[in-house]
Amino acid sequence: MAPAISFAAGSAIITLEMPVGARQLGMGEAGAALADDATAMYYNPAGLAFGPLADEWRVSYTKETKEAPFFTSMTSRSKNGFFAKSELWAGTAEGILKFDGEQWVDYHSVTLQGNAKVRDAVKVYVGTERGLDEYSRQVKKFNDIKNADDESHVVEVKMPWNLVVNDTVTAVLYDDRTEKLWVGTPKGLFRFDGKGWKSYESELGVHRISALASQGASLWIGTENGLFLYRNGQFEQKGKVLPSQKINALVWSENRKELYVAADGAGIARLVPKKSVNDKDRWSLFNEEDGIMDLHATDLAVDSSGHIWAAHKGGLSHFTLRKWEQVQFADNTVNSISVDQRGSIWIATDKGVWKHLPDYATASGRKAELERGAAEEEGSVKKDDEWTHFHSGNGLSSNKVWAVLPQGNDVWFSTSKGMEQYKDADYQLTAFYEKLLPILNIPDLYHLYGGLTIPLNDWGTIGFSVNFVSFGSTVVSGDVDADDLVAYNSSEIVGGISYGTRFPNDWGLGLSIKFFYSDLSSGASTGEEEATTFGYAFDIGVLKKNLIVDKLNLALVLANIGPSVYYVDKTIEDPIPLTWRLGLSYELLSLADYKWIIAADYNREVVYDDDKGDPEPFYIACWKSIVNPEREGDGLTAAKNSLMQGVFNVGTEFIYSNTIALRLGYLYDDTGKRNEVDFGFGFMLSDVLQFDFATIKDVGDHDGVRDGQMRFGMLFKF
Repeated sequence: MAPAISFAAGSAIITLEMPVGARQLGMGEAGAALADDATAMYYNPAGLAFGPLADEWRVSYTKETKEAPFFTSMTSRSKNGFFAKSELWAGTAEGILKFDGEQWVDYHSVTLQGNAKVRDAVKVYVGTERGLDEYSRQVKKFNDIKNADDESHVVEVKMPWNLVVNDTVTAVLYDDRTEKLWVGTPKGLFRFDGKGWKSYESELGVHRISALASQGASLWIGTENGLFLYRNGQFEQKGKVLPSQKINALVWSENRKELYVAADGAGIARLVPKKSVNDKDRWSLFNEEDGIMDLHATDLAVDSSGHIWAAHKGGLSHFTLRKWEQVQFADNTVNSISVDQRGSIWIATDKGVWKHLPDYATASGRKAELERGAAEEEGSVKKDDEWTHFHSGNGLSSNKVWAVLPQGNDVWFSTSKGMEQYKDADYQLTAFYEKLLPILNIPDLYHLYGGLTIPLNDWGTIGFSVNFVSFGSTVVSGDVDADDLVAYNSSEIVGGISYGTRFPNDWGLGLSIKFFYSDLSSGASTGEEEATTFGYAFDIGVLKKNLIVDKLNLALVLANIGPSVYYVDKTIEDPIPLTWRLGLSYELLSLADYKWIIAADYNREVVYDDDKGDPEPFYIACWKSIVNPEREGDGLTAAKNSLMQGVFNVGTEFIYSNTIALRLGYLYDDTGKRNEVDFGFGFMLSDVLQFDFATIKDVGDHDGVRDGQMRFGMLFKF
């Protein structure tokens, strides 16, 4: 094994320096500045300070506005299966945008089938033949198709979202049951079924759509000229009895099978729809005498307990299903309200966002609510209510927030800076396996790694890892008879705890504490002491995101800080592989369908012995080994010799449609006589599962004992 691990020559516990992760190993073993998955615990624990490993605030789409929002409304599709991906649509002042999990896109991709032309695909997409020539011209221009020859090579056509809907979006709703996207504008109602658009101008007429809500197979439509119900392809006007036909907001309560309607100037109406032809709709109207804040509610939401929340300019009205309560927001303007799957209420205001977890949304609170019953005191404050304020001082880049939408564990904010996201990091579980030195064909010579990262909200991320190497079985003669052969296994295991936290200006700091156990010989065959040792080590890493330019990262790590170890003789100590690790990574390309990253690392072991041959402590060895390289020389020669004593790693990763990744890397180790090219690929299944594979091709004129070595990795997010 010596040629393969000579970068750790002169040191013990080589498992501390055994790189992990099939993804990084397919990129030439570069990962210090990348550090964006659970293997960051090995390469650079400072990566635990940033997303996707840590909860993170980020501006997802920059568009500064002052008086009116650019992002007017939002809707999402939740994951409906293990392999499904979540999606987000946003209505803007210029049409529709879609977030595909990585990027915002302004188009829908259509694959041409058979002999179909661009015009054929456009006809299906726009849903009409009127203006088809002009639509086709716009699509060809959007796809940079200039002539027939260009068109003959087109397989995938990008259809602009604003080809049909190019007006301000006033309401947007994704119906999970029918898998259709409904869009309201000042000029009417539109529907997208995944293939093409349909306009309902002839059926509904030209109305300014102000609100949309789904009720099973039915769609409720609020306009400035009344309330409409769409069912089985037919439209029916409802709520003609209301004092105001200007509808500001709608919400359907599935718990109680009721529709709540914010009628501007009239208050909040409740509708219990008729259940049969012979039945009648039952309406009731709440006004200021009933306890609502005013008659001009601008938004409505229903929480997990069936309570109704209404947004007003000066605060909130809360319907407990028994009475209305008020929550005043002094010197502030409430713009919208939403509810997440955990029962928290999100309130968008001109002074940031408030997250409110009512006491009844918790298990103990629900019990207490039942016990309080009708005897609850008027205006009483629940002691378990939780309020959290997000603003420009603790995450948001702007205090002016027009809309908020929880999506799973994430939250989206439409602000005066554009679209912002609070990304709630997943737990990440990773596993890795490689059979070492395949040219030697030793079946029990292998390497295993497992890791788990756990985000800690604003505190950063903690991780746990295990790195194990089996050195195989050794056969030696017995104590009495030379023909009596005894076999024993040798192995090393390293267990670690890592933590990373973030500092201002995109700085991250990480620390790993590792404990190791090395068993090289049990001593069973010789009667001598066991060749085992136990010890500990530390890694300290920093990571700077967006260095000089966006998406350029710089990393610096000092790994394996710890005392020397001995196996049998206390007078003979071996240092552990103290190593400097310097890394750079840059995202060359970041488009909706493509992502291209390059990364480079430099690893330099810095163990150093004093005049007596004893290892120097880390605070001396970390610089003295660099100043005094093993290969002697003066001036530039010494600097070159010191540089070439390290290992150079460079790699690249190309990701298509966040589904498949292709990787290429190169490793050069002059001391260890390694000259290798790495190949790798990965498959991303939905948002939760990723499989990676990598292999080595030796391109040098040395032994090439790692030639053909294969690595397998898995990453699971939950």
